[in-house]
Amino acid sequence: MKYWIFSAAILLSLECQAQLPSNRIKPGTMYHAGDTVRSPRLGLVTVIPDGWEGVLPRDTEVFLLMPSDNLIGEIYVVVNEKLDLKGQEARWRSGMDLSTGLRLVTDGEIRRRSAGVISAEAKLQGAKSNNSQGKIYIEAKCSPEGFCVSYIATADPLSFENVKKSLQSFVDNTSFNAPSNQSPYANFNWQKFLSGKILLAFGHEGTSKREDEVNLCPDGSFQSNLTRTGIFKDTAKGYQGKKRGKWSVVSNNEKATVTFTFAKFPPVEIEMEAKDEEIYVKGNRYFVGDSEVCR
Repeated sequence: MKYWIFSAAILLSLECQAQLPSNRIKPGTMYHAGDTVRSPRLGLVTVIPDGWEGVLPRDTEVFLLMPSDNLIGEIYVVVNEKLDLKGQEARWRSGMDLSTGLRLVTDGEIRRRSAGVISAEAKLQGAKSNNSQGKIYIEAKCSPEGFCVSYIATADPLSFENVKKSLQSFVDNTSFNAPSNQSPYANFNWQKFLSGKILLAFGHEGTSKREDEVNLCPDGSFQSNLTRTGIFKDTAKGYQGKKRGKWSVVSNNEKATVTFTFAKFPPVEIEMEAKDEEIYVKGNRYFVGDSEVCR
C-alpha cells in the first residue's frame, strides 16, 4: 500500500525519450536517477537521487519522486513563491491545509539540518487523515531570490529512514542561481546527447507505413534501417534498407548538422533542430531513445 498525501490517484502520461534541456520542467516527462532537473526561470537546479524517478504530473504544480526499488514511499516537491526561510518556518508552525479535511502539521521541533535548510517530522490531521500509519518527514530550502522549496516524504515505517535519506540527498543536490531567460540550448553538446541513441520516425505515406531507424553509436559508427529514403530524403536513391557507416555532428545551439559517411555511397548531411523539447529533421519529428544496437 502506498501512503499518498493526496487522496486522488494521479494518472501519468509518459514518453520514454532522451532528455533535452528545457527552460521548464515539462509535465508528463519522466526524469531518471542522475538526471538533472532545471528551472532557469527560478534559477533552480537539482539531481534525481539514486533509486528514484521523478515526474511533474499533468495539471499539477507538485513534482513527484517515486522509488524504483522496493521502498514504499514518495517524495513531493512544492515551490512556495514570495517566501523566505523564516516565513516558511512560520507556515509550518501554523500548519498547512492540503485539502478540505486534511492538514499537515509538524510533529516535534523544527530543526536546522544545515545552513539554509530546516527539517521536521510531521503528521496528518483532519477528517481525511484516516489514522494513517505512514510516517512523514519534511524539509525546506530557500533561494535568495525570494522563494522556498518544500520537500515532503511519506513512507511506511520500514522504509522511512531510507526515504528520508533520499530526500536529504535531493535537498543537498538542489542549488540556486540567478534566474535566466537564456536559451537552454546555448552551447548544447549534440555529440554527447546523440551518442548511443536511436532516432525513430513513424508515419504513413499514402497507404504504406513508414518507419525510419538510425542507431548512433558512441564509437562514431551508425546503423540505419529505412523503409524509404526517410531521414536521407532529397538524396539519390540507394540509401534505403540497412546501411552502416560513420557519423559526426557539428553543434550550433538548438541546431545540429549530422554527417553520415558510407563505404559505397556519397556522404549525407542532415540538419537537425530541437523545438519545444522535440527533435525535427526536415520538418518531420523524430523520437530519441537509448539504442539497443549500440550496447
